[in-house]
Amino acid sequence: MTVSDNKKLINIIILIIALYLANTFLAMKKIDLGFVFTQGVIIAFGILAIVVHEVSHGYMAYALGDNTARDAGRLSLNPIKHFDPLGVLAMIVAHIGWAKPVPVDYTAFKKPRRDIILVALAGPLSNLALAVIFATIIKYFMRFAGINLFSNLEDPGVYAAMLIIKAMIIGGVQINLILMCFNLLPLPPLDGSKVIMCLLPEKQARQFAKLETYGLFIILALVYFRKLDPFVFGPAEFIYKHLQYYILIR
Repeated sequence: MTVSDNKKLINIIILIIALYLANTFLAMKKIDLGFVFTQGVIIAFGILAIVVHEVSHGYMAYALGDNTARDAGRLSLNPIKHFDPLGVLAMIVAHIGWAKPVPVDYTAFKKPRRDIILVALAGPLSNLALAVIFATIIKYFMRFAGINLFSNLEDPGVYAAMLIIKAMIIGGVQINLILMCFNLLPLPPLDGSKVIMCLLPEKQARQFAKLETYGLFIILALVYFRKLDPFVFGPAEFIYKHLQYYILIR
């Protein structure tokens, strides 16, 4: 990718975020700087979650003998290398997004069925790990700051700290859990579908794989009509409540 391409992609990212923030400002009767700050942090965390997800696929494939992602420069946390305009737009509008898939050469694997499953699961599991890490950071940040969920928000210092915590909870914990649950759905081309294909007999797996041609359109339609909400936000909320109890409250 050339320097010119990078500049174009950066401009696209800035434009998308600017349009989102502009729409937010127009919808607000009164500008709330705290809300704007929180939204900015959440977007940053969301991008990090998606990038780590893709890089994890690449590193797992590399560990199993496939150098494709490494040679393509995709083992990088640079968001530009993973940027997918439609995926970022979907994240902002529907709170479910994706990056450009990391290239994987399945023929490089010694045990294809097993290794494809491991590569597929690496992304969602990385999001679970990030959610646990950020939840732990929030726990110790609250202890260090000497605040809890019932602290007096009229204190400017407490209010600022709670804004940071809120942004970290939504962006660092909840978005990672949503991304994990979304990608585990058995819908091509999501990670869950690759696991299903490797577990099915070869004939049925080939038939199932044909759905990938229309998979993205099916997913976009289901997201638009909110048909996936019970299967994504429901499990994510269930896991979050357990994290909230074991890490944030205890």
